[in-house]
Amino acid sequence: MDEQISLVTVPVDGSPSAQAAVRHASLLARLLETPLQLLHVMPLNPAELSDIPANRQAEADHDRARRQDIAAETFARARQALDPGLAQPPTEVLLEDASFIRHPDRAILEHAARHDGCLLVLGARQLSDVGKFMQGSISNEVVHRARCPVTIVHAAAGLSDAARLGQVLVPVDGSVHCLKATALAGELARRADVPVELVFCRPDGRSAVAGSTDDGPSEEAFRRAREALGEVPRGIEAVVSEGKRVPEAIVARARHHAEAAPMVIMGRRGLGKWQSSLLGSVSHRVIDLAPCPVTVVA
Repeated sequence: MDEQISLVTVPVDGSPSAQAAVRHASLLARLLETPLQLLHVMPLNPAELSDIPANRQAEADHDRARRQDIAAETFARARQALDPGLAQPPTEVLLEDASFIRHPDRAILEHAARHDGCLLVLGARQLSDVGKFMQGSISNEVVHRARCPVTIVHAAAGLSDAARLGQVLVPVDGSVHCLKATALAGELARRADVPVELVFCRPDGRSAVAGSTDDGPSEEAFRRAREALGEVPRGIEAVVSEGKRVPEAIVARARHHAEAAPMVIMGRRGLGKWQSSLLGSVSHRVIDLAPCPVTVVA
């Protein structure tokens, strides 16, 4: 990591996945001993595209006033999902402008960019592959473009699932983006007092514990990852996963540890939006399939 996490920010909209994201974000804020920020984006109302911006004051614009009421309700609901051990109450930020926010993903990214050491936590929308390509999703856009770590909480996650962390899983390949993710994984594992599993994926055989039938590339990747991790009191295990495509191999390890409440922390490669949509993205495939939160580090 180039910088320590100093703020955990979670966008909220009252949806079940956002509520799970709030619970997980507050857990991370407690573990990392950082402030938590609840963020609500005031959306664009298409019927008001022709409105005069000067009319959009709460006292004159009943729709805007209603939206502010909804925002207040959303914040109140989010507070109900907080980790009970959180040391200090979260701050609440409402993002809006004179004409309402047209692109929530851009507003979230711009907001995060103004805060050094920010970690974004979002609940995922459940879209099909075609839906993601044609419509996009806020979480997809944020993962593609963010310059800070982004944690995605699966759409099916409940509050109880999002409230636990018992294992950190780190896919490794020796690359720079992977090492940044590994450093964050080490910090979180020490704070949560949980073990780390390093996974090197090689699609041509069987699974084996590192050091038995492994070869040079995986051993070098493990060596660099251990250096980036630092000391992990609960232990580090290195596993070579073979015989599957990389995303499926990572997800298989997450499912293997499902009872232990794992979290995947991985680096993001530099594919653009259209390349990722057409060619596939390892991180997005893992986010779609993993039964646990996934953190992507740029």
